[in-house]
Amino acid sequence: MGNRALRGLYVMENSWIKKFLSIFSHEPVPKKTFSLSPSRTVYSNTIPLGRSKVTKRKKSSSLPPEKSDLQKVLAHRFRSRRNPDFIIRSLQTSWGQITIAFYQSLTDSNQIQEFLIGPLVEFTPPADKPLCAKDLKDQLTYCHVVKEVFSFDDTLKSIITGMTFVHIDGYEWGLALDFLGQHGRSVSEPHTETVVQGPYDAFVEDIRINLYLLRTRLATPDFIAENIPAGERESGPINLLYIDGLTNPKVIREIRRRLESIDVDMLYNVGQLEQFIEDRPFSLFSQMITSERPDRTISFLMEGAVAVLLNGSPLALIAPVTLWSQVHSPEDIYYRWPISTFARLLRVIGVLTTIFLPAVYTAMVVFHPEMLPTDLMLAIASAREHVPFPTAFSLLFLEIAFDFIREAALRVPKMIGPTIGIVGAIIIGQAVVEAGIVSPVAIIVAAITGLAGFSIPQYSLVNSFRIARLFLLFLANFLGFYGVLIGLVVLVHHLAGLKSLGVPFLSPFSPLRNPSGDTFIRTAAFSVEKRPFFTRPMDKFKQRPLNRPWDPRIPPELLLITGDLSSPQKKGEQS
Repeated sequence: MGNRALRGLYVMENSWIKKFLSIFSHEPVPKKTFSLSPSRTVYSNTIPLGRSKVTKRKKSSSLPPEKSDLQKVLAHRFRSRRNPDFIIRSLQTSWGQITIAFYQSLTDSNQIQEFLIGPLVEFTPPADKPLCAKDLKDQLTYCHVVKEVFSFDDTLKSIITGMTFVHIDGYEWGLALDFLGQHGRSVSEPHTETVVQGPYDAFVEDIRINLYLLRTRLATPDFIAENIPAGERESGPINLLYIDGLTNPKVIREIRRRLESIDVDMLYNVGQLEQFIEDRPFSLFSQMITSERPDRTISFLMEGAVAVLLNGSPLALIAPVTLWSQVHSPEDIYYRWPISTFARLLRVIGVLTTIFLPAVYTAMVVFHPEMLPTDLMLAIASAREHVPFPTAFSLLFLEIAFDFIREAALRVPKMIGPTIGIVGAIIIGQAVVEAGIVSPVAIIVAAITGLAGFSIPQYSLVNSFRIARLFLLFLANFLGFYGVLIGLVVLVHHLAGLKSLGVPFLSPFSPLRNPSGDTFIRTAAFSVEKRPFFTRPMDKFKQRPLNRPWDPRIPPELLLITGDLSSPQKKGEQS
């Protein structure tokens, strides 16, 4: 018995070690894993199931035709005696008995009275044939969403999603009508992706309002929003967004397959959904982007990506993306191209600073002080003269202290959150220097590192870099610049092995391709003719070659070659 327990403990430790090492290693592409690249490699590892048997779903049962049986089943399933929010109402008309079931908190009772009960009372069924669902649907002209229901499971799903169920005594079918009430918060400004120039509306928890914000910007019938169930105890449906004729069908089929394969009780947020469908869930880096801005979501859709909306979540999940897409800001498209290019280069410098500055400082102070100028080396040495702790410990202490301040500022009420952040940083910074725990230079290094991290627009990427920074700091403390170099190689190797829905995470630099003009350097909007290649869009061109035919710098010969009829020279020739 003891050997068996030790063997089980050994297997468990090995599994966690493999999961940890997979974060910093390259995982071969599985044979059956989706990839836009035609190359495939054999993948021998398998994922063991936690359960020996997979639970089978119960078969759907038909609706009871009798009114008494149906009401009894509904009252038992929804616990109507203990759940007064669930309403079962009987309606007697001249042509039959009607059962209406709905949640009072999710529906609008005035609409039910005016647009459902009134037309049902005035309805006269045809005498020459039995009543069918189509005749009843034609009578309810004030309701735009009417679905036919034939099974008890479909009845449950329609009621829990806020629809009103209607059943006629003696028939094995019913109708589900949309009388949802307008609840929840209204459209407000974005909180995590604020911009100076640009629209000031953001997604909310109601998926219908989110679709409204998207369709008002992308007014085309090619914009598709597929409805996919979310779970057994679902909080709401999933909408898969793409542009038909532009998005690669392989990407659409793969993301649909992953979404339909999810079998859980409930999905609360797209962050939870992301872990089910991304390629490498044990990686430090998120292979998808979450955005609360409709304009940014539209820009990704126009480049051939897909987006996922979940009812109850004010975020959109976007894929495929690259690492450079997470460094871009939503306001880059609203500024002139030199300003956007400078901002992007500044963010790249911020990424390098927040990852490597503490490790490089530790390596230079501890192992390679001869690389510093003499005056700077003497200043650092004098500042560290009365500090009893090593440099790496001081930086780790400041990192943890600033993380405490950051988490406290997020959790406390908004009125005192900024105060805690500012006062806490000043008090801790001044107190630890006076106490001789850390040196003033370490305070400067930690402050610059934190500010450089906040320049990254994607918050999930900031958290990933925080962990990578601690890993590099640990290597630099024991191996110096050799440790920093080893950490850099491992980090780049891991990023090069990641894929976002079949797209290499470091595209277009790994594998090396010709950039589209919107990676680091953002060129002028009228000069970017093609969409990014890595999404393999069906329509590669997003604009015509010459969008400024009136520009005198464009030679007339080029206008003749491209056949631009809007130029003055061409119009003069035709006239």
